[in-house]
Amino acid sequence: MKRNSTNSKPRANGTLHTRAELLAAHRRALNAVGKMTAEERFELLVGAGIVSRTGKLTKRYGGRAKNKPFVW
Repeated sequence: MKRNSTNSKPRANGTLHTRAELLAAHRRALNAVGKMTAEERFELLVGAGIVSRTGKLTKRYGGRAKNKPFVW
């Protein structure tokens, strides 16, 4: 795995992120989710299409619930 980029040009579409960038993004995401309430986390899963409003796993993720689009 490439650790550091020597390219000083701006990131173009399709280029890989460095390990440090990926870890930083992962850390930010975990911190953001950690600050959410249980209801907000559930809404995040529903909005992503992972679980249905009834709390069942959707077909795409191995469950039996229908994938319904969620509108904010």
